[in-house]
Amino acid sequence: MRRLRGFTLVELLVVIAIIALLIAILLPALAKARDAARLTKSLSNNRQIANGFATYKTDNKEYLPMIINNAGGSIGWSTWAYGGKNCDVRWASNLGGLWDTPAWQRPLNPHIYPSFDSFTQTMNQTYRDNVQLEVFRSPGDKGSYQFRTPYPTVDPLVTSYNDVGTSYHNNFKWWDPVMNYMNAHGGQRPGESTFQYWNRVLKDGMRRMNTGSNLDSTKFVFMHDQTGDIVAEDPLHRNWMGEFGGRNKSVMTFLDGHTDYVEMIPGYYITPNYSFHFRMPGD
Repeated sequence: MRRLRGFTLVELLVVIAIIALLIAILLPALAKARDAARLTKSLSNNRQIANGFATYKTDNKEYLPMIINNAGGSIGWSTWAYGGKNCDVRWASNLGGLWDTPAWQRPLNPHIYPSFDSFTQTMNQTYRDNVQLEVFRSPGDKGSYQFRTPYPTVDPLVTSYNDVGTSYHNNFKWWDPVMNYMNAHGGQRPGESTFQYWNRVLKDGMRRMNTGSNLDSTKFVFMHDQTGDIVAEDPLHRNWMGEFGGRNKSVMTFLDGHTDYVEMIPGYYITPNYSFHFRMPGD
């Protein structure tokens, strides 16, 4: 007769322990590989946006793809109005829709999606939901920090892409020295409306920024993911985990058109690796 022998309890426990050990060893490696793939995709998105950005500047006398918002009796600007899909519908009722810049008004879109002009120019819910511009979606975008208080507070139920139309945000920190400069040189002119004044600030500011940034366009930030804003804005100089597992690291596109995954210094806008604004003589 043939004897049949099964595994003993000890042998089963040893096998289970070995499998658990292998999983523990492999999981971090798999997570790193996944983050690396997602980072590659995000950098690719930024390169496509940078190409559209360069084309826009060539077609528009070196101006940047930025617009002033004017709605509900207010004037303002947002870091997402340069490009991307429509905002979530809740923005339509926020200050009369001041920051609810529709996709068809965002200046960079036709330079990335040549067929974009054929999209209907309506603001109904179907249009909001159906228009997708995937190049503006970061694979690391897990929540929106836009106008959440106290800052930075994340809303994990909606991504930045679905909230305001883009995961990548225009650098607006350069506005601080520009506004200081404009106010120091007369501010609003007699007979000039508030909208005319801010439109002039935008144009003069972009012209001034282009002049200053030409000194080192390789370090001047045009666009960044949400991590870039959070790290730069933190007055407590804390460490933040980026979208792809890098501590204090942000995907950035610079004014010369190149993109990079940049390690930042919490609470600092100007470092040897990047610059969110610049100083010119007289500032």
